[in-house]
Parts: sequence; structure tokens; C-alpha cells
Amino acid sequence: MRPRGAVMALMAGLLTGGLIVSGATPALARPDHASGHPVDHAADHAVGHADRRATTLSARLAPPVVTSGEPAALVAQLSPAQPGRPVEVQRLEQGVWDVLAVTTLDASGRAVVPLDTTEPSDQVLRVEAGAWNGKASVRSPQVTLRTRSPLACTPKYKLVDPAANDAARCLAARLDRWRAAGLMGVGQQLNVSSSDFLAPLDALAPQRVNVVGFDLWELAKTGGYEFPFLDRAVADLSALALDGAVLSVSWHADNPHTGGNYADRGWHDLSALLDPLSPEYIRFWSDYSEKLELLRMFQDNGVAVVFRPFHEANGSWFWWGHADPSTYKKVWAEMQRRAQDSGLHNIVWAYSFAARTWSGVAAPETLVPAKVDLAGLDSYDPEASSADAKDRLDVTGYAAVAKKVRRMALTEVGPERSADGAWNPAVLTRTARTLAAKPLWAMLWFDDSDGKKQISSLQGGSAWLKGCAHGYCTVS
Repeated sequence: MRPRGAVMALMAGLLTGGLIVSGATPALARPDHASGHPVDHAADHAVGHADRRATTLSARLAPPVVTSGEPAALVAQLSPAQPGRPVEVQRLEQGVWDVLAVTTLDASGRAVVPLDTTEPSDQVLRVEAGAWNGKASVRSPQVTLRTRSPLACTPKYKLVDPAANDAARCLAARLDRWRAAGLMGVGQQLNVSSSDFLAPLDALAPQRVNVVGFDLWELAKTGGYEFPFLDRAVADLSALALDGAVLSVSWHADNPHTGGNYADRGWHDLSALLDPLSPEYIRFWSDYSEKLELLRMFQDNGVAVVFRPFHEANGSWFWWGHADPSTYKKVWAEMQRRAQDSGLHNIVWAYSFAARTWSGVAAPETLVPAKVDLAGLDSYDPEASSADAKDRLDVTGYAAVAKKVRRMALTEVGPERSADGAWNPAVLTRTARTLAAKPLWAMLWFDDSDGKKQISSLQGGSAWLKGCAHGYCTVS
């Protein structure tokens, strides 16, 4: 386990975008900055007028509305690209444009500047590229970053838990703001049972991701490791969340009849979990209570999670798969009741389902729980042969579930059985743009025995992540 200082150093790079930003001293002289006179808006149109028809400088916010403390950045884009050209990020203060940051454009003509969201406020911002190498100055239209108080966290759609705590409500409100802004967060799953579970994030630094996934089955295993592995893992994951990452939690539950793992289909009678006299009932709910105590550790740290139990139940590979829809929904409702009755109110409840890629995968809309906050698609692209050379994302069933659930995500996506990582996640962005219900995030798994899956191992991964500025892909 890496020292705490090293983890926080990782956070600083991962969750800020790693951009080199100068202090407030302006590198490009302008009369309004030098004199402090009020802004002459007419001058905005006069500066570099002849070149503006050929050169465009835009500014957008990722995202434009946040709760104080959540990460946000200004993304500047110059077209056509002029790599190395200096630009200033300016903020309007009492009628005067002050220099907030100075940086240079990358090879694509882009710059990403993290912004201060410590205090609730509205920040009016713009970007200017001064005269450079014979090219005239150009300015972007202004944009406004709105930073809201945590006391104002009101999700667009009410949460399942009527007693949801502030952290859960702010998490849901944040996701709703992503959707309103047409942004899809980039996600990376971690194997928290590994001593080097942060490695997939280390490999991406200084680029950031906005969603981090882990599994309760793997986290629980660390309780048997040398103390204090579990405590450190929870602390590291909590630190990621408090620095702006949404935590997405799955649970590969053990088979309560055989004692085998999640893939043991030797017994799969989900109705026994509703019979207090059955041994499976006792074993399963005891196991569930232990897993809730892990989620309580996050609640004690002020962290909310997206929890997606019994995922991919419309498939046949897990013991809870192909359950009777009525039974499945009753077990789901019982999980929610027990969590709330135990005092856990930091959960955003998510139903995730498998794409109908293969025969034997049932229609996912039949299993949607009675009450759910979010739904997500798990879809993997087979890469086992040359016939599978085309990168694609099967979204069969997504639209049908989206008719029942307001918030949607791509909860597990990527290649399957890829030995060389020759899979371009840009297909995720392209596909997301075709969906009527835009996904809130796209989560890629970590490398495992099934092949290369994590962002850093995919041949198109780095370029895709860089194109998703500040960890957000634009999907609308």
C-alpha cells in the first residue's frame, strides 16, 4: 500500500488535469488590464477583427454548474489549432477583466484550466489569445461558472431513500447537472483486493477521471489482509470521492446455498432469500449486513456511493441471473429497506443490466426494480477473432430501460478477450451521442485474465481520455 502522501500527490495530478498554469501576472499587455478601466465591450469585436473570420476561440466549462468543492475546468479551443500559442483565462471582477491564469495551447489547439470552486459564487470567464507570430488577438465569448452551496443540493429527480443524506443528494444533483450540460464522465474500475489497486489511475496521470468503480466482494477480502489494509483502502477511495470522483460500487455476492462464488450456478433459487426459514435467507442477509458495514465506513467519511447490487441479472452467468422478475424486484426492495433501516442513507441505487449481445440474455426492462435512482448498461465487445475487428458497443435494451429510469449510464463497457488492447474507446463517445437518453458516464474495467480492458492499456485509450477534457466527454 502506497504512503498516504503519495496517494494525495496522485489525487492532485489526477483530479486537476495536470495543466501548467502561471500566476496572475499578465503576459499579454492590454489597455483594460494595465489601466484597470471598465471593460469596453465594443473593443472585443475590434481586436483582431480581420482574423476572427478565420480563427475561432471558444470557451466551455466542464461542468458549468457545481457544488462548492467539486472539480471544474475551463476548456479553451482555438480553431484552426496553433500549438504553443499563449492564452489567458480572464475573470470579470467589478467591471474589469483580471488575469486568472496563463497557459499555452496543446497540439490540438486546446487548453484545460482547473478552476477554484471553494466558495459559492458566479464566475464570469473568457479566454484571450494575444497577438502572436503575426496573428491578431482573438477572444472567446464569455461563460459563467456557477458554484452552489452544498445546502442547495436538490436533485432534479428525487432519490429512492426519502432520508438520503446531504452527500447522496449532492451526488445525485451532480449527476443531473452532467446530463443537463451534455457531459459524460469517464470512469475506471479498480481491483481493490490488489495491493496496487490505484495503478490504473497512476497510469493515467496527470489526466483525470470522474468516476471510480470498485466491488464490495473484493473490498471485503482485504479485511483478512494485514492490518490496516482495509482501512487504508477505504481512506484512499474516500479521498478520491472527496476530491471529486463519483464512486460506483458493484457486489459480486457469494452463492448462499453452495458457498461458492458469484459464478456458481449450482443453485439459483432467488425466492429462498424471501423465506426467513431457509438457510439461504440467513446466509445471504448476514453477508449483506456485512457489506452494508463497508458502505457505512464511507458514510462515516462523508462520502456517498452509487450502489448496483445483483447486476446483469438478465444474463445467466451469475447465480442470481434469470430470476423471476417479481422475485427479483422483491429482493431488491428488501435490500433497500434493510439499508435504510440500518441507518445507511448515502446510497444512490442503481440497476445495471447486460446488453442482449448473446442468446439467452433476457429483456432488461422486465427486471427494473420498483424504485431505482439510476440504471446502467454492461456491454462488452468480443475481440476473440479477426472477425471481431470492428470496435463497437451493443446498446440493445438501453432504450427500453431508459423509458422507465430517468438517469442512465454505461456502467461497464469495453473489449472482451483483447490480448493486445487494440480497441478504441472513442466508440463509446460516438455511440453515446446517438442515444436519446445520454449516459452519465462510461466505466471501463481493469485488466484481468480476460484481457486488456483498462483505459491505459487500450491502444486508443490515452487519446480518447485526452479528448474528453477534464474527464468529461461531450455527448450532446
